[in-house]
Amino acid sequence: MRKHSVNSSASYLNSGMTATILLFFSIIFLLLSFVWEVEHITRQQCYSDLSLSTKEAMQDLEANFRNDRMNLRMLASVVAEQDSLTSIDVSTYLNVYDVNSLISNIGILTPENNCIQLKGKEVSADGVMNYQSEVLLGEHISGLQPALNASDTMVIRSFMPIRKDGKTIGLLYAEMSPANIARAWAPVIYNGNCTFCIIDRTNGEFIVNNWNQDIHRLDDLNIESLQESLKAGKSAFRQIETESEGIVYLSYMPMDLENWEIMVCLSKEEIFAPVRALKTSITWFSIGIVIFLSIYLGIMVKMNKRSVAGAKKQANIDVLTGLQNRNCYEAYCDQLKTTEHLVCVYLDANGLHELNNTKGHLAGDKMLRFIADTLKICFGEETVYRIGGDEFIVFTQNQTDKQMQNVLNKVRSEIEQNQYHVSAGYCLGEPEMTLKEMISTAETRMYEEKRKYYEKLGRPVRN
Repeated sequence: MRKHSVNSSASYLNSGMTATILLFFSIIFLLLSFVWEVEHITRQQCYSDLSLSTKEAMQDLEANFRNDRMNLRMLASVVAEQDSLTSIDVSTYLNVYDVNSLISNIGILTPENNCIQLKGKEVSADGVMNYQSEVLLGEHISGLQPALNASDTMVIRSFMPIRKDGKTIGLLYAEMSPANIARAWAPVIYNGNCTFCIIDRTNGEFIVNNWNQDIHRLDDLNIESLQESLKAGKSAFRQIETESEGIVYLSYMPMDLENWEIMVCLSKEEIFAPVRALKTSITWFSIGIVIFLSIYLGIMVKMNKRSVAGAKKQANIDVLTGLQNRNCYEAYCDQLKTTEHLVCVYLDANGLHELNNTKGHLAGDKMLRFIADTLKICFGEETVYRIGGDEFIVFTQNQTDKQMQNVLNKVRSEIEQNQYHVSAGYCLGEPEMTLKEMISTAETRMYEEKRKYYEKLGRPVRN
């Protein structure tokens, strides 16, 4: 029963620690699952936000281009009514044209491939524009072209034919800076950190680019599937990895303007900033749990050791006398390999029953404790056992008959000085003798001494 109690106590504490560890890992698993779900939702929300922003940017830019084109169309019709493209009236009309945040300059390209600019100034357009090529395209918006006065500066030109009597007599154009176009749309999502590009699907050129200035063409991305998707005029949402920004999320769709594709870009760092904050909180929370769990488990292990030690003590130590009990006695017998040089001493307290009946059990307990203390002093504690109510067994080594008699006489003398009595028998081990035979022999001799003791008192021996 006591061994079972030790095992039950240890098992109970181990089960408690196991349950705590499982609870900890369950919490961590739930937190990780929560983070994964938040990331999934964030990614889906990013898709929705970027797609909506791409559509809004496209609509805003197309509306601006349409308004400018309509104004150019009206101005072209007014210019066509004048006697000459170089007249003062035409210069006046050019000067009063609404040059806004998108349009940085306005002029007329003549069949002679000259440009009539504001204030009537006329310069050659050679190497910058080609009238014959542009007039064939009719009303259109160009790709990137050099500026007239600065060849290293690129602009976009919106061309509008000036027609008179059914013939095109010149091309009115409005210049737009890609940087101005990029500034024309300010996203409100993700703290305004979205950027966008306009790509010419015909040649893969980035016409407007406020995303990455190291990228000028689709080929620079080295992502064949993205190039194919953009050039095919598809609408999509995807992520790519770049050397400078790492992972970037893109949303793109075709525009109604020319053969253009608009693409809105946002880095993963910006998208998952809230998730990173959440991960940081969860990380610190997990560290806190680990520290708490470590302290808790340390306390539990210490308690476990104390509990097991206490349970073992209860299971193996006689509560009344402090001697090792029958459990330890049986364990010692089981592990003993030889009786050679072994001595077994069997002792029994005389008069315990009578003392209990006359003076009470406390007096009997006091007697047993005194006998146990005497045996500890004479034999040591390691191999002295209380195996029954008033029975004790002692194992010792390498003793002769004379030595054993002297020791037992000392034991009897010490005990009798306190008005108690014991009967004792011993047996010296021999190579062929079993432990059972030794114990039986020592017990028999103890009972013989007990019989003589009671004969002296004139009382029968109690079995």
